[in-house]
Amino acid sequence: MKKVFVMRHGKSSWENPAWSDIERPLLKKGIKRTKRVAEFLKANDIRPDLILTSPAKRALRTAEILSDIWGGVPIRVEEKIYYGDSDDLDAILYGLDNNLDTVFLVGHNPDLTDWVNEYKENRIWNLPTSGVFGVAFDTDSWEDLPGAPYREIVYVEPKMLKK
Repeated sequence: MKKVFVMRHGKSSWENPAWSDIERPLLKKGIKRTKRVAEFLKANDIRPDLILTSPAKRALRTAEILSDIWGGVPIRVEEKIYYGDSDDLDAILYGLDNNLDTVFLVGHNPDLTDWVNEYKENRIWNLPTSGVFGVAFDTDSWEDLPGAPYREIVYVEPKMLKK
């Protein structure tokens, strides 16, 4: 069984117009919401073997928060999560080492919403900041994800959780 969780980065700042998109940091609200979702995932025994993240500052910080909550899960930056599209997300997954069973992808819209809607029973129009979708594939090989039977594991948004 291979499990994939995708998480949109936490709410980020537009405060400084001099920042490029890739440099925008998380807001305090984004940090708080990300921690709330991460604690929910941890309480539900969801812990990845690896976190794959966009190099954008807001995504990398989101990945660091997740890693810290889970006690130090390794993080790997993947340029294609920022510069690519949902097909690139698939390509990243298909190339993973089969010793990994559960991975998190931390990235951006619209690519994450597009990817989620390939597998979610009830389509969404937008994966919100700090939102998570998880899916389990009935296969032992990442390269066999296409065509493998799958089922939704979790869909959670910060507003679904008690403050």
